Amino acid sequence: MMKKKVISCIVMLCMCIVLGSGYLVYESYYTIDVTQYTMKSDKIHSPVNIVMIADVHDNHTKIKKQVINKIKKLKPDLIMCVGDIIDNESKSDQSTLDFLHSLVGIAPVYMSYGNHELEYYSHHAFQIENIKSTGVHFLDESYEDITVKGNSIRVGGIYDYAFSNEDGGISKKSMHNNHVYRYLSTFNKTDSYRIMLCHRPDTFIYADAYMWNVGLILSGHVHGGQIILPNGKGLYAPEQGWFPKYDYGLYRLGINNMIITRGVSSSGEALPRMNNPAEIVQITLR
Repeated sequence: MMKKKVISCIVMLCMCIVLGSGYLVYESYYTIDVTQYTMKSDKIHSPVNIVMIADVHDNHTKIKKQVINKIKKLKPDLIMCVGDIIDNESKSDQSTLDFLHSLVGIAPVYMSYGNHELEYYSHHAFQIENIKSTGVHFLDESYEDITVKGNSIRVGGIYDYAFSNEDGGISKKSMHNNHVYRYLSTFNKTDSYRIMLCHRPDTFIYADAYMWNVGLILSGHVHGGQIILPNGKGLYAPEQGWFPKYDYGLYRLGINNMIITRGVSSSGEALPRMNNPAEIVQITLR
C-alpha cells in the first residue's frame, strides 16, 4: 500500500513538472514583457522615448501583431530593430516586410544586420533593398545624424567584430587598415548622443570596448540565455557558452553602456525558450 502511494506521488510530481515546464515554454512564445530603462546624459535636453526589439525570427502572425500593438501604446519617438527580424529559414521575406512597414507607420525605424538577415539574403541575391523599401533606415557600418525633440543623436549600425582576429589573436595594428576600425573611428567624432545598433554583443565584449566611444550599444542575439534559470540568469548563449555573463539587461563596458534584449522569439534551437517571455525594451533618454 505504501509503495503504491509513493509511486502515485512520483507520478503526480512528474506530471506537475511536465505541465509546469510546458507552461513556461508556452509563456515564452506567446506573452510579451516590456522592460524599461532610463539613460541620463547631458547631451539630452528633452526626453526621448525609444523602443528596441530584436530576434523576431519571422515568427507567427499572432505574436507580431501583439508586438505592433504594444509598441503603438508605448508611443515611441524612435524604433530600433537590432537584427534577426527575419529568419534564415523563411520561405519569403514578405511577412517581415509587412511587419517592418507597420512599425514605420508608428515611428522612424532604424535597423542593423543580424546573422539571419545575412544568411537569408545571401541566398536571395542580397536583396536587402527589400527592407529599405519599407521606409526602414538600414545601417550597415553607416550612421545617420538626426534631431529628435531638439536633441542631436547619431545612430549607427555594425555587425562585424570590433577587432580583426588573425591567427587566433587580436591584432590592434592590423585594425588601423580595417574597415571596422575606420568606421568606428569616424562614428565617435561627434558631440551628439551616440547609439550603436549591434546585433551580437560579442562584437564589443571580446574587445577593448572602452577605446570605442560609441555611447549606448543595443544588442540581442543571445535570447536571454534561451532558458532563464530560477536565479534569473540565462543557461546558454552562442559565442559565450553555458551560464553566459552577458545574457540580458544593462551592462557597463568601459565608457559605454550596453543593453541586451532577450528578444521576441527563437529559431529552431535545440533548447526551447523557457521561463523567458518575449521582450520589448523601452528606453527613455533624459
